[in-house]
Amino acid sequence: MDQQYSITNDCLRLLKKSNLPTIKKLRIEIKLIKIKRHLLNENISSTIKYGCCSKTVFNGLLCQMRGISETGWESDAFNTLLHSLDAILTALAPDEPTELTGIDRSLLG
Repeated sequence: MDQQYSITNDCLRLLKKSNLPTIKKLRIEIKLIKIKRHLLNENISSTIKYGCCSKTVFNGLLCQMRGISETGWESDAFNTLLHSLDAILTALAPDEPTELTGIDRSLLG
């Protein structure tokens, strides 16, 4: 999970450089920090490591962050990013509440 952790740090660096309003920046930062905390858990199953939280998924998240920081933080892109972050958090910590409502957990791997 070292690569996913590193990618999460890259996302945080992009976020810090962004011109996103402070409240939105904080919402994203909190989610990214929660993801980092869960990635340090040694009990993450291989299904999660190589499925719904694979390096490919995290690279997609980084691409979202880059795209948003280059083109602007319009509402749809921001909401899509929040949804992606919540999906990862739900996979890493299914018992922890997120902003997702009614998610089909079978889609997470």
